[in-house]
Amino acid sequence: MPYRLTWESRGVYRQYYGDVTIRERRASFDAICGDARYDDLRYAITDYLSVDAYQVTSEATLEIAAMHVAPLVTNPRIVIAAVATRPDIVAAIQDFISHGLTSAPYRIFGTLDEARHWIQTTR
Repeated sequence: MPYRLTWESRGVYRQYYGDVTIRERRASFDAICGDARYDDLRYAITDYLSVDAYQVTSEATLEIAAMHVAPLVTNPRIVIAAVATRPDIVAAIQDFISHGLTSAPYRIFGTLDEARHWIQTTR
């Protein structure tokens, strides 16, 4: 599996690495939202800096965005940060956000430190 989940005191840190498929992205989403700790999360950080290949389609992006609707109803306090610099991944995240299905604050940062700083000032 090309991702690692690290559960933190008030959040989850997901790191993707290597070749990441749409199916694996969905599996990581299911692992987070299906965990008993999900309702207590205040933030989620996804780190894309170690990705070699990233599979994406417009249809899959819309589907994954729509999958966020119900979990964000049960936990409306969460903020979401992405750490990404690759243009294709940044574009995919911007497409995700543009669908307007994610009610949570969602921002993209170039470094993990920037993402963590934003989370600390947003929560």
